[in-house]
Amino acid sequence: MRLCDLTFAYTECSGGIRTYIDHKRRFIAEATDHEHVLIVPGDEDRVTRDGRLTKIEIASPFIPGARPYRAFWRVAPIQQALMQARPDIVELGSFFVAPWAAFRHREHRRAAGEACLVSAYFHTDVAHAYVGAPLRRLLSGGLEELSETLAQWGEKVSEALETGAEMTFGKVFRRCDLTLAASRVQAARIAEYGVEGTAVVPLGVDLERFAPQHRSPEVRARLGVAAEDLLLIYCGRLDTEKAVRVLVEAFARLPPTPRFHLALMGEGPLREELQTRAAALPRLHILPYERDEAAYATVLASADVYVTAGPHETFGLAVVEAEASGLPVVGVDAGALRERVQPAWGRLGPVADAAAMAANILAVASQRAALGAAARTHVCAAGFGWGRTFSQLLTLYDAACAEARRNRSSVTR
Repeated sequence: MRLCDLTFAYTECSGGIRTYIDHKRRFIAEATDHEHVLIVPGDEDRVTRDGRLTKIEIASPFIPGARPYRAFWRVAPIQQALMQARPDIVELGSFFVAPWAAFRHREHRRAAGEACLVSAYFHTDVAHAYVGAPLRRLLSGGLEELSETLAQWGEKVSEALETGAEMTFGKVFRRCDLTLAASRVQAARIAEYGVEGTAVVPLGVDLERFAPQHRSPEVRARLGVAAEDLLLIYCGRLDTEKAVRVLVEAFARLPPTPRFHLALMGEGPLREELQTRAAALPRLHILPYERDEAAYATVLASADVYVTAGPHETFGLAVVEAEASGLPVVGVDAGALRERVQPAWGRLGPVADAAAMAANILAVASQRAALGAAARTHVCAAGFGWGRTFSQLLTLYDAACAEARRNRSSVTR
């Protein structure tokens, strides 16, 4: 079987989606006889092969304000790449231009009497994170100071456009043979798009790599974190949708003792702003995206508390990695964080409330050893391993392919 991932969210400094795809390709290469094709936007047209793994890059422009992400902008080159690769299953991680190329590829293969499936993995709540939430900030929040009536108008416009986006993406999802989500919360969310029957396939974590024993005094020393200091850490995109400003505001509200540090690790459009803030706010560290997974795991294990304020998490892969590393978590009561964080190993507070987050950080910090140990125990007991993720995924695909073959046989009799 030849599988394909078709997504724009795969760059040198991508987060959870790239991690998922990289581990999937590794699993396919090491544990199966299947092939994998990755089709992504790039700076030029390029094809690279490594055994049964192929990567096809299609020359594409940067997304304004979202470098280094690029956008597919024409159907024809994607369709040509699919015709060249001839995958049996196309898994969509992009839902604007890419689906139409995938659907045409499926039609072409089926017209030739060959089985072909298209699936959609709900990695990101596109309608809410990229349509509704930004518009609410712009139209409702931005107009509030001028007029309450205008702000209410902005809220209604935002809601209407988000509903329209749900309808649009819902049509895409309903044309797919399978829809997948990483958590029950997101399976329920995709039902609001009008799509039922979504299979929950949780993401995984390397439990040996992400582990408390990788804690490093050298990492802490490089950041100027003394033995008695507490290091808070966030790993992910430095962007508005991740609410990293809330993390900084919560950090600024913490008392002078115990002495806290906050490390924000990642890349994104807010990096320059955060670096400016760090110059005036002691012990705020803006760290680069770490491409080496072992080095990243060491930095994570060297912290004391993981913090995140993003309300749109569809799984929270970095949260699970932090828990596997023995860190308690302070987050917000939204999205998949409701599944990832329980009182036994962390705290959730209201969205966009820096004061509440600061209070939760203080509460968790005082119990960090017990909460962190509970977090590690939970992740190990829950079986968050990549082997389970991809075994479940391939079982779903095998069953869907078998059903498609049976349906085709019944039609041709």
